[in-house]
Amino acid sequence: MQEEYNTKARLIDEISDIEQYRTILEKDSFKKDEPHWRSLSKNTITLFQVLIDQDMKDLVNVLNHYPQYTEWVCEHFRYAYSYSENEADIGATSDLLFLGEQYFSKQFVRNVVRKLPKMDDISIEEVTKLALHVEQNHTQWHPIVTNYFLDAIAKYINMSHLHPLQRIVVMKPIHTLEHKETYIYDADDRDAVLDIPYMN
Repeated sequence: MQEEYNTKARLIDEISDIEQYRTILEKDSFKKDEPHWRSLSKNTITLFQVLIDQDMKDLVNVLNHYPQYTEWVCEHFRYAYSYSENEADIGATSDLLFLGEQYFSKQFVRNVVRKLPKMDDISIEEVTKLALHVEQNHTQWHPIVTNYFLDAIAKYINMSHLHPLQRIVVMKPIHTLEHKETYIYDADDRDAVLDIPYMN
């Protein structure tokens, strides 16, 4: 009963959240076969630029309600070099990767991953909590997200002057987790073809 209540509550929240964007999206005449910048209205483009930059949760919610825009968002993320300063919600980032799998490109995945929380200036206590968070959620997250945090935590430990016992404590929740085979996006090169479509 409690789970049913929680599920209904989430659905109500999602519907409420989507209403603030519905006017813009319903007025948009989406032209799937047009070049990138011509397929959406200016207001819709602005909306997605803001969501990509500032609110991954709402972005994923919009795509769940308006899946026709998923390919456009994934394509736009390839050029979103300026959208890396605001960190994104981990779960929502994972959801976007699941939604966008059929549109994966190296630059798209890289720019999504760049929005995950960084390990800069993070305390040992925060790293310990993060490792526990990874252990609790890795089965729900996209493998790219789990792999990212396994690498980030390992790098943090290797670069920090931690007592051996501290290393054990930090690594305990994730010491049995292994990298999962997934999309390879970490090559030094960009996508073979990355035509910036701003003027097309």
